[in-house]
Amino acid sequence: MYDYRGDKLGPKIESYLEKGNIAAIIYSNPNNPTWVCLNEDELRTIGTLATKYDTIVFEDLAYFSMDFRLNLSIPFQAPYQATVAKYTDNYVLLISGSKAFSYAGERIAVSCISDKLYRREYPALTQRYGNGQFGPVFIHRVLYALSSGTSHSAQYALAAMLKAASDGVYDFRKDISEYGRRAKRLKEIFTRHGFHIVYDKDLDKPVADGFYFTIGYPGFSGKELSKELLYYGVSTIALDSTGSTQQGLRICTSFVKDNQYDLLDERMSVFERNN
Repeated sequence: MYDYRGDKLGPKIESYLEKGNIAAIIYSNPNNPTWVCLNEDELRTIGTLATKYDTIVFEDLAYFSMDFRLNLSIPFQAPYQATVAKYTDNYVLLISGSKAFSYAGERIAVSCISDKLYRREYPALTQRYGNGQFGPVFIHRVLYALSSGTSHSAQYALAAMLKAASDGVYDFRKDISEYGRRAKRLKEIFTRHGFHIVYDKDLDKPVADGFYFTIGYPGFSGKELSKELLYYGVSTIALDSTGSTQQGLRICTSFVKDNQYDLLDERMSVFERNN
């Protein structure tokens, strides 16, 4: 996706959809691992093409409101979370409790299906499941089979957090902004010791500081660098394992503690001397 942003995105997606064998599109926004964010024009393009070619869009909003360049968390006040739901009826939005509400342990999320898609009948679903309506099949045959459901306590808890956020009682963005602060500090340490940010631009803007960022080092492939950093106590994921065309690593900020920045700085200083 990174190489086909802006005006390039539509023709690239259409080159696949026009073959007639694509049933769905799925992406995360912000993206994992690049942390780039599809904008309104790009989402309008995706939605228009989804309608034109009758393709369902699964929009993964696991990192809801985590483009920290904007405050997207004030209820009923712009700016809002960008979404393809404004541009097509063929959508399913996936909103996890794990990141926005730091509620990862319960493994709970919300699936928001458009009314039109929920009620739509598909002959192939009737043939396979006996009920051809998309919504009931998705809920009772797909989600239940994959997850076996979730506890009532987790459902009540997530509902309460969503209500508190909607009522303006709970400013969840204030808590999760910590990930952006961590990314900024980590980027500074890595770049000061010779690393570079692989995916550094979001179109014409610097990529946001957030849950993930990407680094590379001269002379190392992603896998080589991942192995080398293990000797310095740094665990990463090679970008090529995520489908990236670039060499480098994905860095996750989620478990970094305040007392570890100086230690990382010290170890990356040794890494720089050795490499």
